[in-house]
Amino acid sequence: MNLKSNITRYLYISTAGTLALTSLFSWWLAADSIDAWNKARNNLVQFDDFNKVLLVSNDLASERAFANELILSHANNKQEAWANLLKSRQVTDTDLGRIPHKFLTSSLLNATKIQLINSRKTVDRYKNLEANNPLDAQYAIDEMVEATNFYHQALFRKTSEFIRLEPAELGPVLRAQALGELRDATGLLGAAVLVPLQSKKPLSTEQMNRLSRGFERINMQWWILETHGKEIDQRSEFKTLLSQTRRQFERNGMTLIQQLQEQSENGANYSIGADTFAVRYHDSLKLFNHLLNVYLTDLKANYTANENKAMVHLVTVFCILLALYILVIGAVYYIRTRVLKPIIKLNEITHGLISGDRKTIELLANNSAGEVQQLWSSLGALGHKLSEQQQMSETFKKHSEEDPLTSLLNRRAFEKLAGDLAVQANETQPLWVVLIDIDHFKKINDTWGHPAGDAVLVAFSAMLKNVCRGGDVVARIGGEEFAVVFQHGDSDAALKYAFRIIEQIRHLDIAVGGHETLRLTASLGIASGFHKSLPELLSEADLELYKAKNSGRDRICYQTAH
Repeated sequence: MNLKSNITRYLYISTAGTLALTSLFSWWLAADSIDAWNKARNNLVQFDDFNKVLLVSNDLASERAFANELILSHANNKQEAWANLLKSRQVTDTDLGRIPHKFLTSSLLNATKIQLINSRKTVDRYKNLEANNPLDAQYAIDEMVEATNFYHQALFRKTSEFIRLEPAELGPVLRAQALGELRDATGLLGAAVLVPLQSKKPLSTEQMNRLSRGFERINMQWWILETHGKEIDQRSEFKTLLSQTRRQFERNGMTLIQQLQEQSENGANYSIGADTFAVRYHDSLKLFNHLLNVYLTDLKANYTANENKAMVHLVTVFCILLALYILVIGAVYYIRTRVLKPIIKLNEITHGLISGDRKTIELLANNSAGEVQQLWSSLGALGHKLSEQQQMSETFKKHSEEDPLTSLLNRRAFEKLAGDLAVQANETQPLWVVLIDIDHFKKINDTWGHPAGDAVLVAFSAMLKNVCRGGDVVARIGGEEFAVVFQHGDSDAALKYAFRIIEQIRHLDIAVGGHETLRLTASLGIASGFHKSLPELLSEADLELYKAKNSGRDRICYQTAH
């Protein structure tokens, strides 16, 4: 029949369209999940590569310390110092061979190895030779420093380019690099006093300046590590070890250098020799290697967890999409068998009755048509109920967020929306909080009565709505106290905006007591800033508001962003 063919055709067209839309929606969801997983995996790969780079930097700092011990050690300690140096070199060479080619090309790797080999040859002369000539000892020490600097210049130029290509995890990578730089800086600090100790001569001006720059570099790296992110906050072991490492270095290593520096300035004899200093200072740095390993281990665990989480999310999305396809196909099958089939039968019964065919009367015993009618009736009732509940929910939400007199936001809604803006504030777009208090409002109530006071509040609120911008948070937060909160990067423009508000207040005419007109003034307190909570900014703005009221009212006092 025509009806049957039309319904079937419509069903198949609708099914095809539904599946097409489902496929588009599925691809959109899956694409985002795949992209998130790829980013998490790339972050893990990037970290693994950078980890190999940083380990070599740390290895070179350790090798340099063992080389200094060999250069300055006495004859009876040469064998032990040489054995320690060989072990350190083996670790350096092994880790150097693991650096990916995208960081070090073959030519650059060969140049690095040549520089390192030449520096090691200079140090190797002290395998059985004591450092009797300070200039030769300084040359050997400087050669190892030069090898380290060559590696950093060649490699971290490449890593900087690599980090700029993948900036999503820049913070953790920079903190890891700060740990490596810290280990290198502390080693260079000790190397600055070795030759003066060996020659028993005072520190030169250049060496004093070198120590000063070294202290500044070390303090900068500590500062970077103290401004840590969530990858450190979630791991108390690292924070404890970080504090312990710093205390040990400052108590043993830095204090030792400062004592020698003071003895040099006072012209006194050094309290220890170069060989003893090299060993003691090296001991003060031992926790740095463990600190870096703990951080890198925890960081890799964090990246691995993020990748696993992204993978689980991806699999979950695909499972949901598969279930969605099954539901769509099942729904089509159900509609075809339980809805369309009864309608077609009902159509056959109608045509049979019209044509007078008695055989069709037997089909009346089938109540499928009644089931269809009951189905649509139930769906209609459900839709009506849901519509009523939605309207009630919107009404309740409006009442819970709106001041009943002025129709502005109430205190509760203000704190939520303004708090969200406070979280988003940054240095380029600080948060501005403007508190507005109507001057002498109590006098208005006492003179004209509370109905007149309510009319003033309503008119004042309507003026604020008109003058304020769409994205601003405007609220009545007290009796006659109002607040306007917004983000703005131009302080001059933001203050002009506040002055425009007070000018509008001064020109506001309100009819009270019949034919009399009331003019208003108000006091404004302004605070702005970023990386501050909303209560802090409200407190600062409130102080400025009190300044405005105590200094004569009808004025603005403000505190700029900082």
